[in-house]
This record gives sequence, structure tokens and C-alpha cells, in this order.
Amino acid sequence: MAQNADNIHIGAARIFLGVTAPASGTPPTLLTHTDGVPASGTEVGYTQDAASFTYRQLKEEVTAEQSLNPVSVFVSGEECQIEFQAMEHVYNTLRTAFDNVGTVTDASKDLFYGGDGAGLVDVTTQCVVLTSRIRTATTKFEVLVLYSVYNVDGVVISYGRTTPAIYKVTLKALTDTTRNAGDRLFQWFREKA
Repeated sequence: MAQNADNIHIGAARIFLGVTAPASGTPPTLLTHTDGVPASGTEVGYTQDAASFTYRQLKEEVTAEQSLNPVSVFVSGEECQIEFQAMEHVYNTLRTAFDNVGTVTDASKDLFYGGDGAGLVDVTTQCVVLTSRIRTATTKFEVLVLYSVYNVDGVVISYGRTTPAIYKVTLKALTDTTRNAGDRLFQWFREKA
């Protein structure tokens, strides 16, 4: 295959929380969207730096007394997550970052409170979607869907005189056992022109 700079992806991500996952299958039904916006969910808004998607298979080597090197390898698990730094202090994104604490949103405030709450046993899970426009085919997108995620790190908000008060959100995927085997963590696709 010849080199082709059109295949290099450069593009900002838009991230949506609380999206309804597409139907399961092998292969799965692709998430539908209109100009990069899924039919459900709430956009997190502006982010700082690149959003990162990680998928990896955890592999274990098999060693034998008769060899100095591994003689085989097998997959023992999978890990999948998305990480981004949110800039906008909006209710749905903050609710994801704070996770399972008390919360109130009304016309005058967005409030999060915690400490020995009964809700600590209930971890919020949701579907998250990332879309990124393809620069050489502006009606096409790279699309990532993590079917069921939870917040790993809690919330840290840094306040400074000259910098935005950003907060990092790390969402780790869980196996969605309601979906078909082989389609329980994520889907990633690049639309073609």
C-alpha cells in the first residue's frame, strides 16, 4: 500500500455522555449520528488537550522449565477507557466527574455534596460517545462508542488566577452482559467517503 497523507487523522473530539447504545450484534449496528451528534446524550462541551482512547488486551506468557523464553501467550483480560479534560462547568459533565454523590440542579444552582452518603454503593454507569470529523471528507467521522463506563478517578479541579479551572474525567469500560459476546465493550469506526 502506498503512503497517503489523507489517511492521517487530525481533528478535535466531541464527547457525549448518557447516549443510548446502538443495537448489539456481531458485527454490531453502528451508532447513527447527524453531523457527529448522536440522537441522544449530552455533549460535555469544550475540552483541553486531546481526548485519549485506550484499548488493550492483557496478555500472559506461558513459561516452561525447558526454555529460557516464553513458549506461548494467552489473553487474560481486556481494558478499555476514555480520558479527557473538561473545561466547561456544566451539570452532566460534573455529575459524571463527581459520580455517585448527592446532587441538586435547579434554576439557581448546580450542587454536589457528599460524605458518608447511602449512595456510595451505587456507581453510575452510562454509554459515552466520541466523534471526530475527518478533515479530508468533512461529512464523515471517526466514531467511538463505549457501551458502559464508570468514572475512575473522582474529581480534581484546579483553580488559578490565569488558567481555566479544568477537571480530568477518566471513564473505564465495563462488560455490558446484555450485549452479544464479542460486542460488549466498545465499537470504533471510520466512515468512508
